[in-house]
Amino acid sequence: MRAIRLHNQQFQLDHNYPLPSIDKDEVLVKVRLAAICGTDLELARGYYDFDGVPGHEFVGEIASGPEQGQRVVADINIGCWQCSDCQNGRFHHCSERSVLGIKARGGAFSEYIAIPRRNLVAVNSDTPDEVAVLAEPVAAALRVIEPFEGKLPEQALVIGAGRLGYLVAQVLRSFGVEVLVYTRNEARFAQLARAGLDYVDSVQTAEFPWIVECSGSKGGLGLAIDSIAPRGTITLKSTITEPVPLDLQSLMVNEVSLVGSRCGDLTKAKAWLSEGHLVPPTSARFGIDQFDEAIRAATSLEWQKVLIDPQLTRSSS
Repeated sequence: MRAIRLHNQQFQLDHNYPLPSIDKDEVLVKVRLAAICGTDLELARGYYDFDGVPGHEFVGEIASGPEQGQRVVADINIGCWQCSDCQNGRFHHCSERSVLGIKARGGAFSEYIAIPRRNLVAVNSDTPDEVAVLAEPVAAALRVIEPFEGKLPEQALVIGAGRLGYLVAQVLRSFGVEVLVYTRNEARFAQLARAGLDYVDSVQTAEFPWIVECSGSKGGLGLAIDSIAPRGTITLKSTITEPVPLDLQSLMVNEVSLVGSRCGDLTKAKAWLSEGHLVPPTSARFGIDQFDEAIRAATSLEWQKVLIDPQLTRSSS
């Protein structure tokens, strides 16, 4: 099969990559559409020592058996299901887990992928592939609200207007939070306005009760710390790969909560998407043979989402 392999931090097209073998309780899934995520780009910069097929945002269809043709998305964390974390439903934190396209398991930048059946979530028949492919990042966006147990702050600042920040802002708005997005990238202004999201390119107040850091940058975290109200919450949504000095005294004195947030529940994402909240991001679509072009598009600011279609022979937008 055709696949994109990451080897020595370089993406390579392989026309004869081995078809995944299927272990017990696994299913062979034909990839219909995959999306390039910021994590995929960071892997090529050495964020994690991964050699194999990347890609974890996708929608596919079961390739064989009685469920053949059923469209599915998948939770990207594959737990051991033997440890206490897995047994108590915390498989996202299993110390022996593999992660689709990121850690010890091939991903979705290929024609086929092998996934444990328990990780699959069926896609509603009225949800198009272009929306279903966003289920994983939408689940991650929805995760930020869970620590509040239904008592959300009235106002939030989202720092960063990239792929994830755009979705986080829409999720918060759908739950009645007054959202302001901070970005200095002028290319993002029209994208945010198109979705009806308020934005600023500078922050003057230090009174936000909730800040979601989606830039993945040291500067973004610094802005969050400078702008959080006493007893406020800073949610870390994007990975910051560089060392960051922290003024722990000010965080302690102001009783600020610093909360990590990672993957979410795909069934909740499925429900949220079916409710029609999403203003889809602008996107460009490329065939798997055009991956170099796709990577260039993903690193530009022209498109919010770059899609890989294994059946496509030329790009479209």
